[in-house]
Amino acid sequence: MAEAQFFDFFLWGLFILLLVVTIGMCVQYTNTHLIEGFGMDCIDFIPYKRYRNYPIIPNTIFVSVASYRDTECNMTLDTLFNNADKPSRIFVGICEQNKTGAVEELCMGPSVLKYSRNIRVTKLDYTKAKGPTYARYYCADLWRGEEYFLQIDSHTTFVKGWDTELIQMIKQIKTNPLESQKPVLSVYPPTKEQMNIGGFPEMDNGNLTQDNIPSFLCGWSDDSPVPKRSNKPWAAAGFMFLEAKFLYEVPFDPNLSHLFQLEETLFSARLWTTGWDFYTPNKKVCYHHYNRTKASLYHKDIPKSSGCRVEAEKRGLFLLGLLPKKSVADDFLRNYNYYGLGKFRAINDFWMASGIDFTTKTIERWNDKTPESVKFKGWNFRRSGYEKIKKCE
Repeated sequence: MAEAQFFDFFLWGLFILLLVVTIGMCVQYTNTHLIEGFGMDCIDFIPYKRYRNYPIIPNTIFVSVASYRDTECNMTLDTLFNNADKPSRIFVGICEQNKTGAVEELCMGPSVLKYSRNIRVTKLDYTKAKGPTYARYYCADLWRGEEYFLQIDSHTTFVKGWDTELIQMIKQIKTNPLESQKPVLSVYPPTKEQMNIGGFPEMDNGNLTQDNIPSFLCGWSDDSPVPKRSNKPWAAAGFMFLEAKFLYEVPFDPNLSHLFQLEETLFSARLWTTGWDFYTPNKKVCYHHYNRTKASLYHKDIPKSSGCRVEAEKRGLFLLGLLPKKSVADDFLRNYNYYGLGKFRAINDFWMASGIDFTTKTIERWNDKTPESVKFKGWNFRRSGYEKIKKCE
């Protein structure tokens, strides 16, 4: 009798346990479904959260690496650590968007396993990718108080001593009373071949699409003993080095799903209107692998990305004051107030400093030899200095 009762209790207990597990799985599935299916298919809304107030760890560098099925990511990490003067001060945050089982796409290989304590990884299946801005948000979320922040592409090769050179350049700028206390070193890195010639790249040119979306282009500058003010107030997404405290002023926006071309303009404007100033590095610390013809490309793997990108561009153009709010889909308006422009400088001054004429849909090229036009007189920083924005310094 006792054995029968025990068996009955056991069956009931097993039934209840299975029921709880089943309900839990259903709840978990439902929550995932609600998040991923929020509104339109383009966006998985992520609510704003402020970065934690971590104690700053002096002379350390956090490196943001957004990797999409990149077979060169391991090489990038290899040169990051093994060519650093002090590998122990390098900490990497990776958003790895790979195909399941694709070992060649993994960022961590045998050459960097000894640095695993300095590497933080967020993994997403490649089918969940939503463009570079989405991935960079996840990278930045892995920051833990490092003093400096370096954003790169996952197919970049670093030279010996790159970490010392970058920190030294920032300190060179900040110790000069005539220069900015909030410098950003940013440029499109050179190619491998360009590493062997004099001078270095600089941001000095661009094009404007019919949708008023600027695309940036690079020129070439002469050698200089110190970093030079950039001709344009522009940051290149593939190489940007600055103090990590910017995260509290200009947090990464996770709700620009599938945005591509407008990423750099929007982030540049947010930094500049918050008081950050752009400089051209006078040392070539890395080179970039362009024209990767065999690389997996997110916009080809994700067919819906082109339509979604248009919706994200509307959010970006609205934040820049170039589109009315009513033009933006409701899903792309959530939490927009946390990711807007700063109040230190005016957005109209940003357009002038960029040499962008929306009427003629042109961008003036500025460098040492460019004559000043009537409309932008005094805004060519290489020739005229920074008199137009001294009030903001």
